[in-house]
Amino acid sequence: MLHPDYHEIGKKFRQKSSWHDAEPLVYDKEGVDLFNLEHLSQNAAYLLGHRSYTCVEHGMQFDGEPEGGDLTDHAIEENIRFRYPLLRDHQRGALRRADEVVILLHGLNERSFTKYIPWAYQVWAQAHMPVLLFPISFHINRVRRAWGQTQHESYRRRVEIPGNEHAHRFNAVMSDRLHANPERFFWGALQSYWDIIDIIGAIRQNRHPHFVPETRVHLLGFSAGGYIALSLLLENAHRWFDDSRAVMFASCAALRDVNLASNLIIDHAAEVALVKTYVKYREKHMSRRLAHWFNDHSEGQWFNAFCGLMPDRTRLELRLREVAPRLLGIANTNDQVMTSGAMLNALQGIRRDTGVCIRELALGIHENPFSAADYHQRERQMITEFLDVERFGGAFEQFVQMLCNHFVAD
Repeated sequence: MLHPDYHEIGKKFRQKSSWHDAEPLVYDKEGVDLFNLEHLSQNAAYLLGHRSYTCVEHGMQFDGEPEGGDLTDHAIEENIRFRYPLLRDHQRGALRRADEVVILLHGLNERSFTKYIPWAYQVWAQAHMPVLLFPISFHINRVRRAWGQTQHESYRRRVEIPGNEHAHRFNAVMSDRLHANPERFFWGALQSYWDIIDIIGAIRQNRHPHFVPETRVHLLGFSAGGYIALSLLLENAHRWFDDSRAVMFASCAALRDVNLASNLIIDHAAEVALVKTYVKYREKHMSRRLAHWFNDHSEGQWFNAFCGLMPDRTRLELRLREVAPRLLGIANTNDQVMTSGAMLNALQGIRRDTGVCIRELALGIHENPFSAADYHQRERQMITEFLDVERFGGAFEQFVQMLCNHFVAD
């Protein structure tokens, strides 16, 4: 396996201040182009801040869901108009359109695509497929820039909460937001879900410059992104995922079995708020609108199947059996956030009878599995390093081989 200078690839990407859809960064030595394509989300209607909400499908009206602060979620421009990277073979002359793509969905509380550059590059290089890296709502470049100026104030509030373990400057803003309104967790995921459907719709309607209409779309979901990726595959909107293959990496455990409290994800108080809303006290904490989406909308029902103390898994496991040949789970045996056993229970079922293949690797921490061996590393390595080749190079090669073998299988 070739290990290009991932640091230089990421540095050039981060330092480029202006983008045009037709003007990629060109990496001559690697033979790869990195585009950064503009997208306008049409799905902010789900987000908080509207005076009222309408479910057109069921003819239902819901009260407005206001929030504190000077700008409501649905009006945050950075989350509506943004760019997503596309890594593909270097284009000489007229743009050639591809017929396969891997969509990579990242984890919770990510600030950049830094650690995913090696993943995307190696999938492109070995599976010979373009890789589209999609930012989830309110993450990476979809974050309101002014939030960076409120980080210290958010952190001050978080540390003042009695017994609030894992309060940290890195997770303070997200913890503040999810603690104040845990329903953001679902509505942001739903916006991202439909944003991806819209991108695939543009491909199917021959409106995407990089892909032919019959493009085969594959999914790679890590951590929180895996729930969105799996929901896309299970729901199969418009039958656009009939022949898609998907990999869930350190993802898709039932929410009741996930340990989200971490300096790099969210603090304990925010985790408790999420568990109360989605697992233990749903009837008390869920709004009427959220309960409706979980119970009466099929895309919401897939998310719902991973929540609750005793969720009804019958529908989920029947569907998992149907897609099992096209689905691969990769679990990290050292993961303390999304444990290997919890992944097995969720994707294979407690009777291990869904047929979903789960492969296990011994990696580093959940938040940065190919860089930080444990939580005693220096903070910079846990947050920003790409890949510790000396320590995790062999495991990374196995990981990439698993991905590519799955995506190129007949």
